[in-house]
Amino acid sequence: MISPKTSERLTDWTAAIGWRLSFATFLTPRDPVVLMYHGVPRHAEGTWLDAASFEDQIRFLKRNFEIISPLDKEIRTNSRKRVQALLTFDDGFRNNAEVAAPILLRHGVPALFFVSSRHARAGSYLWFTYLRVLAEHFEGTGFMFRDEFMDMSHTARERTISRLTRILLDLKPHPQAMYDAIETELPPLSDFVSPSAINERGAGITADQLSGLSGHELFHFGAHTVDHPLLTRCDKAEALRQILENKDWIERATKRPCEAIAYPMQDYDGRIIELCKHLGFRHGYSVTSTLNLDPAFEIPRVGVYRKSLDRLGLKVRWASILH
Repeated sequence: MISPKTSERLTDWTAAIGWRLSFATFLTPRDPVVLMYHGVPRHAEGTWLDAASFEDQIRFLKRNFEIISPLDKEIRTNSRKRVQALLTFDDGFRNNAEVAAPILLRHGVPALFFVSSRHARAGSYLWFTYLRVLAEHFEGTGFMFRDEFMDMSHTARERTISRLTRILLDLKPHPQAMYDAIETELPPLSDFVSPSAINERGAGITADQLSGLSGHELFHFGAHTVDHPLLTRCDKAEALRQILENKDWIERATKRPCEAIAYPMQDYDGRIIELCKHLGFRHGYSVTSTLNLDPAFEIPRVGVYRKSLDRLGLKVRWASILH
């Protein structure tokens, strides 16, 4: 088994050779391969996925594989000649509605969107969006946080963001204390980056946009909690609130039952699985089946982050060993 991080380090040359190898057909997964996308910004630097490269990937997937909807996921032929792939999107970034969805519609491709509801409100962002924007755009040398100097110099910035992330995630009660700290103790994003720059990659799908997307039969919707917490760090009442309020919000906006959930940060345990079953979910999506308690609630996925078509081909063709 190859870890997701290791698979991301595979060179494009390795990917180009690997997915085309004749014996690769013997490794063709019998079950549909579930791909996990996140945001799709209009433009991105370097090898990161953007609108143009995402459309290239959709063409590539249609040409080489069979893209299915979540309603078809349980249907699998005995043929190994054509791998089935299901596209999922985590977090519910606004660019999923404004950039990814029009491309999917243009090509007639179905998708399953897992949507967090916190960042649907203007000026509200998920905690990791704050940290990403802080890392990329903060212009000072540092700032004080709880009597500790957070060094944001070029050489220390990555290490500082990692430490700050650990501190925030350890605050209790989770996640409220973390968001309180971000909103009242840490530098406001508005001090060093424009709203348009934040919204391009950090704003969430609004209820009106979700309602509009639900008018298309190609699109399906699942829960991803209100605040994108680590669910295993939430107490029972908070875990219930995070999932149920998000589920209700999605159902009100889409006028459809919400029967699937993706666990934020792939963080779940037996308690969370049982809670999801109790709330009426039929499927739970992660990245790896870490507990092997119930396959319907530990559906594995393969993350897609880069522009490379060969890398994408390798991930789909060799999904069974990349999980």
